[in-house]
Amino acid sequence: MDFRLSPSAEAFREDVRAFLRENWAPGDFDAHSINVRSYDFDSAESRQHDHEFIRKLVDNGWYTMHWPREYGGQDAPFDHQFVYMEELGYADAPEGSPSANITGAIMIHGTDWLKEQFLPPMARAEIDWAQGYSEPNAGTDLASLQTRGVEDGDDIVVTGQKMWSSGSHFSNWYHILVRTDPSAPKHRGITYLAMQLTDERGDWMPGITLRPLYDFFGRRRWNEVFLDEVRVPKRYLIGEMNRGWYAAMTTLNFERTGIDNAARHIGIFDRFIAMARDLRISGESPLANGVTRHQLADLRVTLEIDRMLAYRVAGMQARGEVPQAEGAMSGWRTLHTSKYWIWPTFARALGPYTALLKGERRAPGNGIYGTNYMLSQNESGGGGGIALGANIIAWRGLGLPR
Repeated sequence: MDFRLSPSAEAFREDVRAFLRENWAPGDFDAHSINVRSYDFDSAESRQHDHEFIRKLVDNGWYTMHWPREYGGQDAPFDHQFVYMEELGYADAPEGSPSANITGAIMIHGTDWLKEQFLPPMARAEIDWAQGYSEPNAGTDLASLQTRGVEDGDDIVVTGQKMWSSGSHFSNWYHILVRTDPSAPKHRGITYLAMQLTDERGDWMPGITLRPLYDFFGRRRWNEVFLDEVRVPKRYLIGEMNRGWYAAMTTLNFERTGIDNAARHIGIFDRFIAMARDLRISGESPLANGVTRHQLADLRVTLEIDRMLAYRVAGMQARGEVPQAEGAMSGWRTLHTSKYWIWPTFARALGPYTALLKGERRAPGNGIYGTNYMLSQNESGGGGGIALGANIIAWRGLGLPR
């Protein structure tokens, strides 16, 4: 496969870089360096900072540049899309398009009414989605979910509990899996719904209660979501009744692509090198150590491999294909690289300075490296987890038995 980009794409790259220089600066916030686990993920000020930048992307016509024209997009060529996402990732900017996972599910499985209801406000960055998949006894084994959906006239009445709903306290809509036919086999009898979380005043809808879940820094990152006879009109069904598993798998295929994550890691790497050149530990730069230099070189090769895998997945999406094993491979690599390569490598290079966390005056890089080394240890569980990604690659890519 030829990954060289067209002259027009490289010219567009310069436009994106100029836009970023003028409109984006992360400031003191660290909200994107480790997916939803970044330290400032739960900061209202950081989110407002991001939203102001995203509004500029909307006004510039770039936020939905990759969408089909029938949905208000530009059908931008693949190489333009990738350049855009690559440059935003490298700059550690917010994701430059509406949430890819639910967007793909609505476009592929949604009714015309559902598309009209959600896609225009999503294109204006007016909807904040949370994902309602995991439950206390259904995380990696998602098909074991027990949250019930009971048909009642034109509604589906939902009762149950969801877990690890990232950022749901900032969200106004939920895309959620519920079991509507408990007698069906494990992967069947599940329905996929869009559920309103808050009303126009920002109050929780009747029957919805959130209980915060904190990380070990005391940051509210997730929530338990309790659902007590929440009425969801059937028109908010995504896909077919009792076949929501298959629509949701489309969602996960889009989620596990890693289009911008490899570029984000490369940007973090380059900024670490720039910081380390000027840093002195016991009188010399960490880069003066030959072992450290070899470890950093090895890491940079790993990051380039991740980037090539992301190119492959983005190319499949541009051709209208749904990446399955390929998307899982790229997503798995992102988690694996973060937990086992990038942050541990930085931690070894900084030695005892890794113990200085974000906000510490003496901490290299404002403490991002020690903080993210700790946060990255949770990468095994996010997005279904490293083990689940490996299983998807084995089952769908290699055809191995379950």
